[in-house]
Amino acid sequence: MEFSFDVDALLPERITVLDQHLRPPARRPGTTTPARVDLQQQIMTIVDELGKASAKAQHLPAPITSASRMQSNRHVMYVLKDTSARPAGKGAIIGFLKVGYKKLFVLDDREAHNEVEPLCILDFYIHESLQRHGHGRELFHYMLQKERVEPHQLAIDRPSQKLLKFLNKHYNLETTVPQVNNFVIFEGFFAHQHRPPAPSLRASRHSRAAVVDPTPAAPARKLPPKRAEGDIKPYSSSDREFLKVAVEPPWPLNRAPRRATPPVHPPPRSSSLGNSPERGPLRPFVPEQELLRSLRLCPPHPTARLLLATDPGGSPAQRRRTR
Repeated sequence: MEFSFDVDALLPERITVLDQHLRPPARRPGTTTPARVDLQQQIMTIVDELGKASAKAQHLPAPITSASRMQSNRHVMYVLKDTSARPAGKGAIIGFLKVGYKKLFVLDDREAHNEVEPLCILDFYIHESLQRHGHGRELFHYMLQKERVEPHQLAIDRPSQKLLKFLNKHYNLETTVPQVNNFVIFEGFFAHQHRPPAPSLRASRHSRAAVVDPTPAAPARKLPPKRAEGDIKPYSSSDREFLKVAVEPPWPLNRAPRRATPPVHPPPRSSSLGNSPERGPLRPFVPEQELLRSLRLCPPHPTARLLLATDPGGSPAQRRRTR
């Protein structure tokens, strides 16, 4: 893939590693150095054009690799340059390989869910005119050495049939473990524990790691032991004895004669559920005639006597009625 600018001067090495910053690599001594903004713009142009060519080769509706996606994700892109052919003295790009670490939920051979963070193959493209020349294997092998991983430890995002045949031919990866997502893993993925990310990705992923707080942690608070739960007693009327206490009626109802003996047989209760417990027997109501007779026999209040004594105009009959 050719460009209007000098690719050979922009990418001095055969394989160039680009991260999310898309910074131009160090220049060779003795070469002219244009503005750094122009160099970064040229790198972004290379990334965009490679992403479009990859999407077209895989028949995708939109590119999955672009400069904006690289800047918003912590992915690493390996770009392979053609050093032999120098059309118009500007060089050319053969292909690229994009990788990155992702948190995935994958199924093992027993269909158990596992949360892992493997290195994933996100995009892989070699120009159509330069395929089957060993460039793809050279680029893939360089990535494995740089990231320090084994082929069976990789997870591939939506691999094409060409990529599956490539992995089977060069790395004997044939048997896959069925998944419910778009990633493909091969037999042996869970055989060894995944190694930590290589420095090329570790430096970019943890560049802003927080400093560990030297303050000692506070001791854990001990909770009181839980008391054993006792037997749950069923609800019964015996727990509500206070309802059986008879309330003393006000005067003069409390002067009524009391019943000598309580009834031998209490009134029958309904056998239906939800009835309230029995209340104690209360005093019977006093008839109206008996109440009036009690009021007549009641002695007058001392205040009434005082009023009668101080009223000189009161007649004996009026005093008698008042009394």
